[in-house]
Amino acid sequence: MATTSVDIDRAAAARAVASAIGAVAVTEVALTLMEALLVCVPIVALAGQSLTASGETPRIVAVILVLLVLSWMRAIDRVRPVLAARAAKLRGQALLPAAEDAAQRAMARAPLEMALIRWGVWTTVGIGVGVLLAARHLLAWPSAVGVACVGFLHAGGAAAIRGIAWERMLDPVRQKILPNLEPLRAFAAGYRRRLCMTAIALVGLGHAVASALIAVFTGLTSVQAGTLLALTVPALVIPMLIWFRSLARRTVPIEHYFELAIRRPTSRGPARDDPAAVAAFRSAQSIPYRLAVYQSLACSVAAVAVVAVGRRLTGFNTSIAGRLLGAIGLMVLASGLYETLLLRDVLRPLLAQLGSRHRLPAVDVRSKLGLRRKLMLFFGGVIVLSSGLVLLFALSPRHGPAMMIGSTALALALALGLVVLIVRDLVTPIHALEERADEMARGELARPVPPSGEADEIGRLTFAFEEMRRALRDKLRSTESLNIDLEREVRRRTEVLEQRNTELHEALEKLRRAQDDLVRTEKLASMGRLVAGIAHEINNPVNAVINTLGPLQDCIHQITAAATPEKIASAVVDAEEMLRVVQRGAARSKAIVQALHNYSRGDESVPRELNLSRSIDDTIDLLRHRLKNVRVEKEIDADLRVVGFAGQIDQVLMNLVTNAAQAIGERPQGGTIRIVVRADHGEAQISVSDDGAGIPAEVLPRIFDPFFTTKDVGEGTGLGLSIVHGIIERHGGRIRADSHLGEGTTFRIWLPLRPPALESAIRSRS
Repeated sequence: MATTSVDIDRAAAARAVASAIGAVAVTEVALTLMEALLVCVPIVALAGQSLTASGETPRIVAVILVLLVLSWMRAIDRVRPVLAARAAKLRGQALLPAAEDAAQRAMARAPLEMALIRWGVWTTVGIGVGVLLAARHLLAWPSAVGVACVGFLHAGGAAAIRGIAWERMLDPVRQKILPNLEPLRAFAAGYRRRLCMTAIALVGLGHAVASALIAVFTGLTSVQAGTLLALTVPALVIPMLIWFRSLARRTVPIEHYFELAIRRPTSRGPARDDPAAVAAFRSAQSIPYRLAVYQSLACSVAAVAVVAVGRRLTGFNTSIAGRLLGAIGLMVLASGLYETLLLRDVLRPLLAQLGSRHRLPAVDVRSKLGLRRKLMLFFGGVIVLSSGLVLLFALSPRHGPAMMIGSTALALALALGLVVLIVRDLVTPIHALEERADEMARGELARPVPPSGEADEIGRLTFAFEEMRRALRDKLRSTESLNIDLEREVRRRTEVLEQRNTELHEALEKLRRAQDDLVRTEKLASMGRLVAGIAHEINNPVNAVINTLGPLQDCIHQITAAATPEKIASAVVDAEEMLRVVQRGAARSKAIVQALHNYSRGDESVPRELNLSRSIDDTIDLLRHRLKNVRVEKEIDADLRVVGFAGQIDQVLMNLVTNAAQAIGERPQGGTIRIVVRADHGEAQISVSDDGAGIPAEVLPRIFDPFFTTKDVGEGTGLGLSIVHGIIERHGGRIRADSHLGEGTTFRIWLPLRPPALESAIRSRS
């Protein structure tokens, strides 16, 4: 399986390399045809008859083919490291540093080297043909020099076009082979070369088109045309030197920025608001216009000088001179417009990089030419160019159908090319802005919105979008940061709350245990008080029993020792009376003990059905020692029963009756406690009322609070009513206290007859 995968990778790599070689071959064929059109056609037009007469055409063609083959072999040799690196990348192999350096050097040198080689080939052909024909006296020396100049100048334009084509062809390959190469560094390495090749290509193409127009519309002889061509090359030297000098001077801010950003950068590089970036942007957007104007003016001056000198040397008339200047002027205009648009295209990546990396104030980088002026300039140039060619055709003495079709086609081609470039220059930034706006609408704010051109209306709109993107990104980051901080704080608070919840749960559990302990303690304390209180109650019947036992024993002895029936009957009556006393004392003691047992029984975990009447009777029996001067009135439904914990209900009644007795106190006239138990809408209502002193209104809301008491220290814990309240709530009931000072207090309790929770507990135990 691994071998098959490797074979597939190799086959894919081989196909990709073959496709790349095919693309290079197609490009080379197209460039060679273009070179032949620019160089060979003018040479044949100037010296076609002389070449035929010399018989050297086959040899010249053979020499050209040999030179072309040698140049192609050199091209293949030059791009071999690039193809090898591309194949390795397609196979997924890592490039060695040596192979990477070789590929990078080849991609950097190949365009310029191929251009220079072809320039040398066609210049050699032009000079060789001119010298050969002039040496054999088949062509006048002015014409021969013109042929050599055509070979030199037109070949230079074709070579520049070749270099540009190779640059564009190798750019995608460079991105795939060297993906980590910084785009700005790659641009800095070759932008001047591209600017120069663009200018040279336009000069060569403009001269070729101008030569064709001159040949068609002026009717110059070969000697006159050759003389003008011979004068053209030295006349263009000064304009091109001025152009190169202007290029070097105008790119100083750009080079200064490159020094700061990539060549000798500081630890952090230039700042976002570095003035060097602003100066570089302003220079980059002004260079195309300035260089185009400089070259157009210089070429216009050179053209006037060439026409003036050529007329003096060859003697053509004023009409021809006017048509010459008209044709040259139209080509200078066309070259200037094309140069402006193409140089802008070369510098557009730099403008995009600067706009992405730096914050450029729109006021500082504002373009002096607005969008309206530029459109008027370019479309006005198209109109002038088209109408000028038509006018030139109308003024030509040699116009015919073929000439009309050719001039119309040329005018349309030039105008259409300009329109295409202008429309692309306008649509490209708008399309890019539309894409970024759509991405921003989807929330994708990471990628910047770079300017796709100058700081005109569209460029400033792009700056506004970039500022909006940065503001939205910063706000989104701040919001995300706040969300992260909030989430972190929420987690921290949640952990703290969980910890506090755990602590509260533990504290609640401790409090519940403490409450249970306090309830038991309170119950034990109340039992202790009850035991201390009922000791006297138990002591009376016990003393009666004990005091009766002695006389009863004597009475039994008397019955035994008595001889007469009368004495026996009298002793029996006394014995029965004493037995009744013993029985009453024993019954009283048993009742007290049983009530105390019922109160202290530990069946709180077992809910059962209980009789409220019995619980109240047991409570009164236990508290009889506290109720000596208290009259107890009862109104109880004897059949009313509730489900609950008997011991807890007894404790509730014990606390309420005790509190009522304590409220009455030791008044000489005594008091009354009224206990009422009746059914009330499916509930059992228990009310315990006294006619004591009552509870103050400010104290009444707090009587059920734990540890709240109005008694002196040591007389109460403040837990009695709190425990009562808790027991009633656990039984699903409710309790309410009504009191008025001087009128007494009433506690009312409502208990469900069969609470659902306790009912289910009973069923589960049964």
